[in-house]
Order: sequence, then C-alpha cells, then structure tokens
Amino acid sequence: MKLPKLSSNFDLYLLVVPILLAAGSIATLYSITSVSGKTYLATDQIMYFAIGFAAYFVATAFDYRRLKPYSFYLFLFGLAGLVAVEFFGQKVFGSQRWINLGFTQYQPSDVMKLFFLLFAAAFFSERKMTIQTIILYVIFATVPMVLVFLQPDLGTTLTLVAIAAAVFIAARPPRKVIFSVIIAAIVAAPIGWMTLKPYQRERLTTFLNPSSDPLKSGYNVTQSKIAVGSGGLRGKGLGNTTQSQLQFIPVVHVDFIFSAWAEATGFIGSCTMVLAFLVLIWKTFVTAARSQDNFGALFCFGGAGMILFQAYVNIAMNIGLAPVTGIPLPLVSYGGTSILTTMLILGIVQSVHLRQRSLKFD
Repeated sequence: MKLPKLSSNFDLYLLVVPILLAAGSIATLYSITSVSGKTYLATDQIMYFAIGFAAYFVATAFDYRRLKPYSFYLFLFGLAGLVAVEFFGQKVFGSQRWINLGFTQYQPSDVMKLFFLLFAAAFFSERKMTIQTIILYVIFATVPMVLVFLQPDLGTTLTLVAIAAAVFIAARPPRKVIFSVIIAAIVAAPIGWMTLKPYQRERLTTFLNPSSDPLKSGYNVTQSKIAVGSGGLRGKGLGNTTQSQLQFIPVVHVDFIFSAWAEATGFIGSCTMVLAFLVLIWKTFVTAARSQDNFGALFCFGGAGMILFQAYVNIAMNIGLAPVTGIPLPLVSYGGTSILTTMLILGIVQSVHLRQRSLKFD
C-alpha cells in the first residue's frame, strides 16, 4: 500500500490555525494560574495538545473513506460510553459526565461528537432523502442527545443538535421538510423548557435580565463582561490581569477562557482569535464544497457547523450575548477529551482535503 505524499496539496490553514489557537490557550492558562499556583493546568494542556496533534497527523494520513463502514459501530460504542457514565461516572459540579481512568478524566459525550458526526455523514451518504429516512435519522440522533441531556449537559446536547442540523442541511432536504422541522421545533419548545433543570431555566432568564440576580446566576456573566471591557484596545498583557488571575470569574479556564484572553490582549487580541476561528471554519467549509464524495462533504460540513456553533456560543456568552450553557471554546478551553475530539475531526477534514482529487492507493 502506497500512501499519498502529505506535502502535496496539504492545507496549511487547517494546521497553522490550530497551532495558533493552542499557543493562545496555553499562554492564557499559564497567565491565569500563575497566581493561584495551578500552573499544572497549562502543563496538562501542553500534554493534551501533544496527543491531539499526534492524533491529527494519524487521521490526516489515514484514508477517511475507510471509516465509513465502521461509522455505525463507532456510534454504538459512543452510546455504550454514555450509558457507562450513568453507572461509573464521576460527579463534578452536580453533573455526571466523566469517567475516572486514573491518569485522566474521560468524557464520553465529547467523543460522541466525533462518532455521531461520522455516523450522520455515512447515514445520508448512503440513503435518499425520504420521510422514512428523516424519521430514522431523528430517532438515531435523539438517543445520544437524551443520554447527554440527562447527565445533565445542556451544552453538549445543543452541540449534538447543531451537528445533526448541519449534516441534515448539507444533505439538501426539500425546503418544505426544513420548514416542517422548524415548525416542529417551535411547537416542541415549551416541552423543552419544562424538561430543563431549575438552574438551567435560571440561566436563560438571567440572560434576558442580567441585573435580576447579579450576585448569583448573573455573577459569572457580569464578571466576564468586566474582564472583557477592562482589556481595552491592547489589553493588560498576559500575567497582568486582575479579573482572571484573582479568580473573580468562576471556571475561567473552561467556560470563560475567552474573557481571560480578552482581558490580557484587548480588542485587538479578541478580534485576532475570532478571525482565526473564521479562517478555520471557512477552510473546513471549502473542503466540504470541494470533496469528491458525499461522505467527506457531509463530514466536513458537520465539523464546520460544530466548531462554528461552539465558538459562537462560547464567545457570545462571555460578552453577555448568549445564555451560559457550559460550551467550551474549541482548542482554547482546558480539557483533554475536547481537544482530542476536535483535533481528530480536523485531521479527518485534512484527510478529505488531501483526497479531494480521488487519490488512489496502489
């Protein structure tokens, strides 16, 4: 078997942008933990990125088309992980999402993003768009969403919804079907509201009126907005921040890491990070448009949709334009499973890019 040369037709944007985001992540984590003595978070993040980039290159060298026959089995494996959390999961901040492996924490719901994306892309690449196909797809998609929602993890649930919607739209359903889905979602909204936990409803109502509870449910967003605003045009500099380093912002290393970056680098740095995400998303969409097969195109489109949704919601909630939902900023927030999953998805996107001219293996 002869592998294609990775240097030929290699999309550097799909590699350089993740490297830049990784550098920003590590620098920010080290900055915000230098006072508290938790610099091990930055050290852990370096290890996570080392593993993530190794996985990226493995996925890039691997022919993504070979994953298609195994997509359903990977989907089932992901479901098994979500079920295992219910029995062996570790509770943190009231949510049971992680399995303690001894040397690290494993979050099956994060890996499920990749497995579900592969499954959804394979599902529509093999079937015609019929009512039966749509109903079957909704059933399959609902199962992991319900399991993740029960952990409870609203953020990852919404991310799975975004992936499902992105792949569905990329499969080009008739307009009347799209309108029917939108109407069904609107009708089901009250039911969804009733299933939310009290603290989740509180977050949504606080988003609409942040001043209603500034010391409790509105505290995180208020402190985050102060941090972003205090950064000014050029920022205070890494290691010179107050809101982030003095821990005024809870879970700043995960949910609110963008506010820490904004406080340190200011408006210029914030725009630079947003631009990096836009370039990454744009190149992923371009790869989807140029793909020679439906499976690769649907996978890339869904991956772009996932990164777009997560980046937008996280940044928006950091500046008070979206409710707090616990969605991490891809490749920036602290977390090994999230980094590994995102890097694998980007590696597969690079694999699609390299094989968009139907490169053959001898």
